[in-house]
Amino acid sequence: MKYALLLALFVLQFTGYSQSLDKKSNSENANDKMLLTIFLKHDQSMTLNEIEEIRTNQGFYENLPPEGTSVVNWFVVMGLGQMVVLELPASKLSAVNLAIERTAWKAFTTEMYATYNLYPIIKHKLKNKSKVVLDSKPSSEKANDKLLLTIFLKHDQSMNLNEIEEIRTNQGFYENLPPEGTSVVNWFVVMGLGQMVVLELPASKLSAVNLAIERTAWKAFTTEIYPTYNLYPIIENKLKNKSKVNY
Repeated sequence: MKYALLLALFVLQFTGYSQSLDKKSNSENANDKMLLTIFLKHDQSMTLNEIEEIRTNQGFYENLPPEGTSVVNWFVVMGLGQMVVLELPASKLSAVNLAIERTAWKAFTTEMYATYNLYPIIKHKLKNKSKVVLDSKPSSEKANDKLLLTIFLKHDQSMNLNEIEEIRTNQGFYENLPPEGTSVVNWFVVMGLGQMVVLELPASKLSAVNLAIERTAWKAFTTEIYPTYNLYPIIENKLKNKSKVNY
């Protein structure tokens, strides 16, 4: 009887411990969200008015982003199209995909990439740690007008990550990018594509950024650079879901 009682207490204690672990695991996952980068590429066989008519008629603004998701940024990357980064729980992936297929297709060709925030991981390596959060005013209303620049650092898969890291460290990448006088808006890994850096800078710093890329990023990455502007303040009033978060 004594041993039966001890066994029952052990089972009860173990069950309670197991349940507490499950609860902890669930609570940790409850707020676990991912980032998703969506490229909406313009079809130049149509005018902007024709594209706008199609996406309006298809319910684009009412359905993207879906409820339960939030915009991190919504940019026009000139020469590429629109770039939207969303924050969402994994359970909303299908809702985002359906919204894209039902309301963005025909108006745009699309690409989607799982994304994560690299800035907190590499911040300690950067000489220039300046980072900004974009305000809600259209750039035309800003007194100290600065431009945005999107830089894609595409991985060369003929090298492994350790070799890439060695090259950019030896070339002074972290000491020179971003140059002084510029600020990071975000620095993401776009999985399947590479790293995506958005910088805010005065136009006078364009040559400094370009030289920093050419001198310290080439050989480690292939690069693309696009002038960019913040579209979110312009289209916010059209969106049904105006939820936005900052990184």
